[in-house]
Amino acid sequence: GINAEYMGMEKKEVGGDMIYKTLPNSAKMPMLGLGTRKGLLPDLITHAVLEEKYRLIDTASMYQNEEVIGDSLREAFESKEKNAVRREDMFIVSKINHDEKYDVEGALRGSLKRLKLEYLDLYLIHAPFGVCVDPDKWKYKQPPLYKTWAAMETCVRKGLCKSIGVSNFNCQLILDLLSYAEISPVVNQIEVHPYCSQRKLVQYCQKNSIEVMAYGPLTASGRYKDSIWNALNNPIITEMAALHSATPAQVTLQWGLSNGHIVIPQTSNKERLKENMASLKVKLSAEELTAIDMLNKDHRIFDFHAKKQFGGIPIFDQHPIHFPLHTLYS
Repeated sequence: GINAEYMGMEKKEVGGDMIYKTLPNSAKMPMLGLGTRKGLLPDLITHAVLEEKYRLIDTASMYQNEEVIGDSLREAFESKEKNAVRREDMFIVSKINHDEKYDVEGALRGSLKRLKLEYLDLYLIHAPFGVCVDPDKWKYKQPPLYKTWAAMETCVRKGLCKSIGVSNFNCQLILDLLSYAEISPVVNQIEVHPYCSQRKLVQYCQKNSIEVMAYGPLTASGRYKDSIWNALNNPIITEMAALHSATPAQVTLQWGLSNGHIVIPQTSNKERLKENMASLKVKLSAEELTAIDMLNKDHRIFDFHAKKQFGGIPIFDQHPIHFPLHTLYS
Protein backbone atom coordinates (compact mmCIF):
# COMPACT_ATOMS: atom_id res chain seq x y z
CA GLY A 1 0.00 0.00 0.00
CA ILE A 2 1.02 3.61 0.49
CA ASN A 3 4.34 4.11 2.23
CA ALA A 4 3.40 7.44 3.80
CA GLU A 5 6.66 7.96 5.68
CA TYR A 6 8.85 7.34 2.63
CA MET A 7 6.84 9.55 0.30
CA GLY A 8 6.46 12.42 2.76
CA MET A 9 2.68 12.07 2.87
CA GLU A 10 0.43 12.54 5.84
CA LYS A 11 -3.19 11.83 6.53
CA LYS A 12 -5.40 14.61 7.81
CA GLU A 13 -6.81 13.80 11.22
CA VAL A 14 -10.12 15.51 10.57
CA GLY A 15 -12.24 15.61 7.44
CA GLY A 16 -11.86 12.28 5.68
CA ASP A 17 -9.20 10.31 3.88
CA MET A 18 -7.40 13.03 1.90
CA ILE A 19 -3.62 12.69 1.80
CA TYR A 20 -1.47 15.83 1.89
CA LYS A 21 2.05 16.88 1.02
CA THR A 22 3.73 19.39 3.32
CA LEU A 23 5.45 22.10 1.28
CA PRO A 24 8.58 24.01 2.43
CA ASN A 25 6.37 26.87 3.69
CA SER A 26 4.48 24.31 5.85
CA ALA A 27 1.38 24.57 3.64
CA LYS A 28 -0.59 21.34 3.22
CA MET A 29 -1.18 20.48 -0.46
CA PRO A 30 -3.86 17.86 -1.20
CA MET A 31 -2.54 14.98 -3.28
CA LEU A 32 -5.75 14.58 -5.27
CA GLY A 33 -7.44 17.52 -6.94
CA LEU A 34 -9.48 18.59 -9.92
CA GLY A 35 -7.79 19.47 -13.20
CA THR A 36 -9.75 21.92 -15.35
CA ARG A 37 -9.89 23.11 -18.93
CA LYS A 38 -11.72 25.51 -21.21
CA GLY A 39 -15.50 25.12 -21.32
CA LEU A 40 -15.87 24.28 -17.63
CA LEU A 41 -19.42 24.10 -16.26
CA PRO A 42 -19.84 26.47 -13.26
CA ASP A 43 -21.84 24.10 -11.07
CA LEU A 44 -19.21 21.37 -11.43
CA ILE A 45 -16.67 23.27 -9.30
CA THR A 46 -19.24 24.15 -6.65
CA HIS A 47 -20.39 20.53 -6.51
CA ALA A 48 -16.80 19.26 -6.36
CA VAL A 49 -15.94 21.54 -3.46
CA LEU A 50 -19.14 21.33 -1.41
CA GLU A 51 -20.35 17.79 -2.06
CA GLU A 52 -17.23 15.77 -2.94
CA LYS A 53 -14.77 17.63 -0.69
CA TYR A 54 -12.27 18.60 -3.40
CA ARG A 55 -9.79 21.07 -1.92
CA LEU A 56 -7.25 21.36 -4.77
CA ILE A 57 -8.28 23.12 -8.00
CA ASP A 58 -5.83 23.50 -10.89
CA THR A 59 -6.32 26.15 -13.57
CA ALA A 60 -4.28 28.44 -15.82
CA SER A 61 -4.53 31.70 -17.70
CA MET A 62 -4.45 29.66 -20.91
CA TYR A 63 -7.58 27.68 -19.98
CA GLN A 64 -9.80 30.78 -20.01
CA ASN A 65 -11.88 29.43 -17.14
CA GLU A 66 -10.59 31.42 -14.17
CA GLU A 67 -13.70 33.61 -14.02
CA VAL A 68 -15.98 30.57 -13.95
CA ILE A 69 -13.88 29.03 -11.19
CA GLY A 70 -13.84 32.31 -9.29
CA ASP A 71 -17.64 32.57 -9.36
CA SER A 72 -17.97 28.94 -8.26
CA LEU A 73 -15.52 29.37 -5.40
CA ARG A 74 -17.28 32.52 -4.23
CA GLU A 75 -20.54 30.57 -4.17
CA ALA A 76 -18.89 27.81 -2.15
CA PHE A 77 -17.35 30.30 0.29
CA GLU A 78 -20.69 32.08 0.80
CA SER A 79 -22.76 28.91 1.18
CA LYS A 80 -24.95 28.88 4.28
CA GLU A 81 -24.94 25.10 4.36
CA LYS A 82 -23.01 23.16 6.98
CA ASN A 83 -20.62 21.97 4.27
CA ALA A 84 -19.45 25.52 3.45
CA VAL A 85 -15.69 25.99 3.05
CA ARG A 86 -13.33 28.87 3.78
CA ARG A 87 -10.63 30.26 1.51
CA GLU A 88 -7.95 28.81 3.74
CA ASP A 89 -9.44 25.33 3.26
CA MET A 90 -8.72 25.49 -0.47
CA PHE A 91 -5.48 25.08 -2.43
CA ILE A 92 -5.76 27.01 -5.71
CA VAL A 93 -3.17 26.68 -8.48
CA SER A 94 -2.85 28.79 -11.63
CA LYS A 95 -0.17 29.32 -14.27
CA ILE A 96 1.38 32.18 -16.20
CA ASN A 97 0.85 31.96 -19.96
CA HIS A 98 3.63 32.03 -22.56
CA ASP A 99 2.78 35.59 -23.66
CA GLU A 100 2.62 37.02 -20.11
CA LYS A 101 6.23 36.55 -18.99
CA TYR A 102 7.30 40.16 -19.51
CA ASP A 103 4.87 41.20 -16.75
CA VAL A 104 4.66 38.36 -14.24
CA GLU A 105 3.08 40.40 -11.46
CA GLY A 106 0.52 41.85 -13.85
CA ALA A 107 -0.33 38.36 -15.10
CA LEU A 108 -0.76 37.05 -11.57
CA ARG A 109 -2.90 40.01 -10.54
CA GLY A 110 -5.03 39.33 -13.62
CA SER A 111 -5.54 35.72 -12.56
CA LEU A 112 -6.40 36.81 -9.02
CA LYS A 113 -8.96 39.31 -10.30
CA ARG A 114 -10.63 36.68 -12.48
CA LEU A 115 -10.55 34.13 -9.65
CA LYS A 116 -11.81 36.75 -7.13
CA LEU A 117 -8.99 35.80 -4.75
CA GLU A 118 -6.43 37.78 -2.79
CA TYR A 119 -3.69 35.18 -3.21
CA LEU A 120 -2.87 31.90 -4.95
CA ASP A 121 -1.54 28.92 -3.04
CA LEU A 122 0.71 28.05 -5.98
CA TYR A 123 1.68 29.90 -9.16
CA LEU A 124 3.45 28.02 -11.95
CA ILE A 125 5.34 28.86 -15.13
CA HIS A 126 3.14 26.96 -17.59
CA ALA A 127 5.96 26.01 -19.97
CA PRO A 128 9.62 26.90 -20.55
CA PHE A 129 9.04 28.67 -23.86
CA GLY A 130 7.49 31.97 -24.87
CA VAL A 131 5.62 33.19 -27.92
CA CYS A 132 6.45 31.38 -31.16
CA VAL A 133 7.56 33.97 -33.71
CA ASP A 134 8.84 31.59 -36.41
CA PRO A 135 7.42 28.04 -36.35
CA ASP A 136 9.64 26.86 -39.19
CA LYS A 137 12.81 27.75 -37.28
CA TRP A 138 11.42 27.03 -33.80
CA LYS A 139 12.14 30.60 -32.72
CA TYR A 140 10.54 31.99 -29.56
CA LYS A 141 10.42 35.38 -27.89
CA GLN A 142 10.57 35.50 -24.11
CA PRO A 143 12.69 36.95 -21.30
CA PRO A 144 15.49 34.80 -19.82
CA LEU A 145 14.25 32.29 -17.24
CA TYR A 146 16.24 33.93 -14.44
CA LYS A 147 14.33 37.18 -14.95
CA THR A 148 10.96 35.43 -15.02
CA TRP A 149 11.87 33.50 -11.87
CA ALA A 150 13.00 36.63 -10.03
CA ALA A 151 9.62 38.19 -10.81
CA MET A 152 7.88 35.04 -9.52
CA GLU A 153 9.88 35.33 -6.28
CA THR A 154 8.80 38.96 -5.94
CA CYS A 155 5.17 37.82 -6.13
CA VAL A 156 5.78 35.50 -3.16
CA ARG A 157 7.37 38.30 -1.16
CA LYS A 158 4.40 40.57 -1.91
CA GLY A 159 1.95 37.92 -0.69
CA LEU A 160 0.29 37.44 -4.08
CA CYS A 161 1.09 33.71 -4.00
CA LYS A 162 2.26 31.38 -1.24
CA SER A 163 4.51 29.17 -3.36
CA ILE A 164 5.90 29.05 -6.89
CA GLY A 165 6.78 26.28 -9.28
CA VAL A 166 7.12 25.18 -12.88
CA SER A 167 5.34 23.00 -15.42
CA ASN A 168 6.64 21.00 -18.37
CA PHE A 169 10.24 21.50 -17.23
CA ASN A 170 12.91 18.87 -17.84
CA CYS A 171 15.88 18.04 -15.63
CA GLN A 172 18.28 20.40 -17.43
CA LEU A 173 16.03 23.42 -16.94
CA ILE A 174 15.52 22.65 -13.26
CA LEU A 175 19.27 22.19 -12.77
CA ASP A 176 19.81 25.69 -14.11
CA LEU A 177 16.93 27.17 -12.13
CA LEU A 178 18.13 25.73 -8.82
CA SER A 179 21.58 27.28 -9.34
CA TYR A 180 20.24 30.79 -8.75
CA ALA A 181 16.74 30.50 -7.26
CA GLU A 182 16.38 32.29 -3.92
CA ILE A 183 12.95 30.68 -3.53
CA SER A 184 13.03 27.16 -4.95
CA PRO A 185 10.21 25.71 -7.04
CA VAL A 186 8.00 23.44 -4.94
CA VAL A 187 6.24 21.71 -7.85
CA ASN A 188 6.92 20.56 -11.41
CA GLN A 189 3.61 19.78 -13.15
CA ILE A 190 4.22 17.26 -15.92
CA GLU A 191 2.40 14.54 -17.84
CA VAL A 192 2.61 11.32 -15.83
CA HIS A 193 0.55 8.16 -16.23
CA PRO A 194 1.25 4.42 -16.65
CA TYR A 195 2.19 4.82 -20.33
CA CYS A 196 4.47 7.84 -19.63
CA SER A 197 5.90 7.42 -16.14
CA GLN A 198 8.92 9.76 -16.61
CA ARG A 199 10.44 7.88 -13.69
CA LYS A 200 13.90 9.46 -13.83
CA LEU A 201 12.54 13.00 -14.00
CA VAL A 202 10.12 12.21 -11.16
CA GLN A 203 12.97 10.84 -9.05
CA TYR A 204 15.14 13.87 -9.77
CA CYS A 205 12.38 16.24 -8.71
CA GLN A 206 11.54 14.33 -5.56
CA LYS A 207 15.20 14.15 -4.52
CA ASN A 208 15.34 17.94 -4.84
CA SER A 209 12.19 18.51 -2.74
CA ILE A 210 10.12 19.35 -5.82
CA GLU A 211 6.73 17.66 -5.78
CA VAL A 212 5.52 16.13 -9.03
CA MET A 213 2.02 17.17 -10.02
CA ALA A 214 0.71 14.74 -12.62
CA TYR A 215 -1.56 16.03 -15.36
CA GLY A 216 -3.29 13.53 -17.63
CA PRO A 217 -2.99 10.85 -14.92
CA LEU A 218 -5.75 8.81 -16.62
CA THR A 219 -4.19 9.13 -20.12
CA ALA A 220 -6.96 11.57 -21.13
CA SER A 221 -9.30 8.57 -20.99
CA GLY A 222 -12.41 10.63 -21.73
CA ARG A 223 -10.97 12.09 -24.90
CA TYR A 224 -9.41 8.81 -26.04
CA LYS A 225 -12.09 6.47 -24.74
CA ASP A 226 -11.61 3.70 -27.29
CA SER A 227 -7.94 4.34 -27.99
CA ILE A 228 -5.24 1.76 -27.50
CA TRP A 229 -3.47 4.48 -25.48
CA ASN A 230 -6.25 4.68 -22.90
CA ALA A 231 -4.64 2.99 -19.90
CA LEU A 232 -8.07 2.26 -18.43
CA ASN A 233 -8.51 -0.33 -21.19
CA ASN A 234 -5.32 -2.18 -20.28
CA PRO A 235 -6.12 -5.74 -19.14
CA ILE A 236 -3.57 -5.62 -16.32
CA ILE A 237 -5.31 -2.57 -14.87
CA THR A 238 -8.84 -3.84 -15.50
CA GLU A 239 -8.05 -7.20 -13.86
CA MET A 240 -6.48 -5.44 -10.89
CA ALA A 241 -9.57 -3.24 -10.57
CA ALA A 242 -11.87 -6.27 -10.52
CA LEU A 243 -9.70 -7.87 -7.82
CA HIS A 244 -10.04 -4.77 -5.61
CA SER A 245 -13.73 -4.11 -6.39
CA ALA A 246 -12.55 -0.80 -7.79
CA THR A 247 -12.62 0.88 -11.19
CA PRO A 248 -9.65 1.08 -13.59
CA ALA A 249 -9.53 4.84 -12.98
CA GLN A 250 -9.26 4.33 -9.23
CA VAL A 251 -6.43 1.81 -9.63
CA THR A 252 -4.58 4.12 -12.04
CA LEU A 253 -4.90 7.13 -9.73
CA GLN A 254 -3.80 5.08 -6.72
CA TRP A 255 -0.70 4.00 -8.65
CA GLY A 256 0.16 7.68 -9.03
CA LEU A 257 -0.59 8.51 -5.40
CA SER A 258 1.49 5.56 -4.21
CA ASN A 259 4.41 6.89 -6.25
CA GLY A 260 4.10 10.24 -4.51
CA HIS A 261 2.42 12.10 -7.40
CA ILE A 262 -0.13 14.84 -6.82
CA VAL A 263 -2.83 13.81 -9.30
CA ILE A 264 -5.31 16.19 -10.96
CA PRO A 265 -7.66 14.19 -13.19
CA GLN A 266 -10.09 16.21 -15.30
CA THR A 267 -13.77 15.42 -15.57
CA SER A 268 -17.03 17.16 -16.40
CA ASN A 269 -19.06 14.32 -14.85
CA LYS A 270 -20.25 14.53 -11.24
CA GLU A 271 -20.20 10.76 -10.81
CA ARG A 272 -16.58 10.70 -11.99
CA LEU A 273 -15.75 13.29 -9.30
CA LYS A 274 -16.96 10.84 -6.68
CA GLU A 275 -15.25 7.88 -8.36
CA ASN A 276 -11.89 9.66 -8.58
CA MET A 277 -12.00 10.81 -4.96
CA ALA A 278 -12.65 7.21 -3.86
CA SER A 279 -9.28 6.19 -5.34
CA LEU A 280 -7.81 7.30 -2.00
CA LYS A 281 -9.31 4.19 -0.41
CA VAL A 282 -7.74 1.70 -2.84
CA LYS A 283 -4.69 -0.17 -1.52
CA LEU A 284 -2.24 -1.68 -4.01
CA SER A 285 0.56 -4.09 -3.14
CA ALA A 286 4.19 -3.48 -4.07
CA GLU A 287 3.86 -6.23 -6.70
CA GLU A 288 0.80 -4.57 -8.22
CA LEU A 289 2.52 -1.20 -8.33
CA THR A 290 5.49 -2.79 -10.09
CA ALA A 291 3.17 -4.46 -12.62
CA ILE A 292 1.75 -1.05 -13.53
CA ASP A 293 5.27 0.43 -13.63
CA MET A 294 6.10 -2.11 -16.33
CA LEU A 295 3.41 -0.69 -18.63
CA ASN A 296 5.48 2.43 -19.39
CA LYS A 297 5.94 3.11 -23.12
CA ASP A 298 7.27 6.72 -22.95
CA HIS A 299 4.14 7.70 -24.86
CA ARG A 300 3.00 11.30 -24.47
CA ILE A 301 -0.67 12.12 -24.93
CA PHE A 302 0.16 15.84 -24.67
CA ASP A 303 3.22 16.15 -26.90
CA PHE A 304 4.46 19.68 -27.57
CA HIS A 305 6.53 18.46 -30.49
CA ALA A 306 3.40 17.27 -32.27
CA LYS A 307 1.28 20.36 -31.61
CA LYS A 308 1.53 23.18 -34.15
CA GLN A 309 0.37 25.84 -31.69
CA PHE A 310 3.59 25.28 -29.75
CA GLY A 311 5.71 25.54 -32.87
CA GLY A 312 6.72 21.89 -32.75
CA ILE A 313 9.51 22.53 -30.25
CA PRO A 314 11.06 19.30 -28.85
CA ILE A 315 11.37 20.44 -25.23
CA PHE A 316 11.65 16.92 -23.83
CA ASP A 317 14.56 14.56 -24.38
CA GLN A 318 12.20 11.85 -25.57
CA HIS A 319 9.26 11.79 -27.94
CA PRO A 320 6.32 9.43 -28.27
CA ILE A 321 7.29 5.91 -29.20
CA HIS A 322 4.53 4.46 -31.34
CA PHE A 323 4.44 0.74 -30.64
CA PRO A 324 2.57 -1.58 -33.01
CA LEU A 325 -0.78 -2.47 -31.47
CA HIS A 326 0.13 -6.14 -31.02
CA THR A 327 3.09 -5.25 -28.76
CA LEU A 328 1.27 -2.85 -26.45
CA TYR A 329 -0.23 -5.48 -24.16
CA SER A 330 2.49 -8.09 -24.58
